[in-house]
Amino acid sequence: MEKFKEITDFKNKKVLIMGLGINGGGVGSAEFFATIGSKVTVTDLKTEKELKKSIKKLEKFPQIKYVLGKHKEEDFKNNDLIIKNPAVPQNSPFLKIAKKHKIPIHTEASLYFLLTPSYTIGVTGTKGKSTTSNFIYRILKKKYSARLIGNIGVSLLKSLLTLKAKDIVVAELSSWQTESLIFAKKSPQIAIITNIKKDHLNTYKSFFDYKKAKFLIAKWQNKEDELLLNISLKKDYQKFARLLKIKSRVSFYSYKKSFERKLRKFGFNFYGKGMVENAICAYKIGKIFGLKDDVIFKTLSKIKPLFGRLQLIKIKDGVKWINDTCSTNPFSTKISLSSFKNKVILISGGTDKELEFHELAKVIRKKVKKLILIPGSATEKLKKELKKLNYKFEEVKNLKEAILVAKNYARENDIVLFSPASASFELFKNEFHRGRQFVALVRKLV
Repeated sequence: MEKFKEITDFKNKKVLIMGLGINGGGVGSAEFFATIGSKVTVTDLKTEKELKKSIKKLEKFPQIKYVLGKHKEEDFKNNDLIIKNPAVPQNSPFLKIAKKHKIPIHTEASLYFLLTPSYTIGVTGTKGKSTTSNFIYRILKKKYSARLIGNIGVSLLKSLLTLKAKDIVVAELSSWQTESLIFAKKSPQIAIITNIKKDHLNTYKSFFDYKKAKFLIAKWQNKEDELLLNISLKKDYQKFARLLKIKSRVSFYSYKKSFERKLRKFGFNFYGKGMVENAICAYKIGKIFGLKDDVIFKTLSKIKPLFGRLQLIKIKDGVKWINDTCSTNPFSTKISLSSFKNKVILISGGTDKELEFHELAKVIRKKVKKLILIPGSATEKLKKELKKLNYKFEEVKNLKEAILVAKNYARENDIVLFSPASASFELFKNEFHRGRQFVALVRKLV
């Protein structure tokens, strides 16, 4: 099995990208290898028509070969390296063929950590990882050459083309990316876990396996590295530190009212305690890197919410319309609802990920004055829990109808929150497509 240690090692090597993805998940990897002179083949079970947008992004690389609508066994025997898309299951029979023929298998994340010249801060968690990553990046930019990459929308591998040793990288990592670090046996110098709640149980065998995937971010840290955890993970840390033999220094952070008061004085304009916790985590990283309090607080006060994360879209007739499409599980929507003092008008529902909805139903009863549900398998589960509580809701056929119902119901000082608590695949391509639809419809109809 060939070992790769430098970017130049891949020149003229045959690289198979397994999974291009309709959302372009493999595009960055294909671009990276085509740019450095590898012989690239992309294989995906989806058809050329389904992958049209992703393929178009690679049209400046005519040398890339495509095997679409199927996989060929010979491709998993005759290449020098396979890059596995996170969506590809570990037990894929084609990966078994590659292993049998001793073909190295990596993911974008594992290869990044094998090759990066830069000090890296890795951020994962069920909720808050994007916002926390952005907070840390914006703070570090005040003093250092900082880069923000990863699950937030910037290819880990493609970033290697421009990264330098002096750069400090903030990398947002999904659970599929953190568990793939086993291929490299490398971890970030600072690892952060914002929280772990039930999610993606449609792809993980158990909640334990999902937690383990998150804690793998720290497995290969050394004694000088840092692991920063939300205080809610203290018991889990004790368990997984033993199981995974985690050696790094650990510290914890938690919400503090005094910190929020100071933050608000500077003009911090995010909703809820969850966002304050994210800011506290970023503050701790800022202090590790020697930034002064005033610089950190002033920086945090100037940041605006990321797309789809408690993002204020419009104020019309005293009604606030908020896009929270990135709340793709019940826990996330619970946190979002707790961010508001008064009861809200909630638009929710979507595709199930084998999650439970009874706790969310209880919070809805307390925090929601009007509930509007769009269709989906998760919606059906939520309805059952709401009926047990004798809570009334209104069902609609689509997002447009939901917005019109909310518009007619809302009065001055109301908040209309779009927080689906679920995935989106029955009506939309992904949560971002769903969010863009919501924003466009609100701007058109309200």
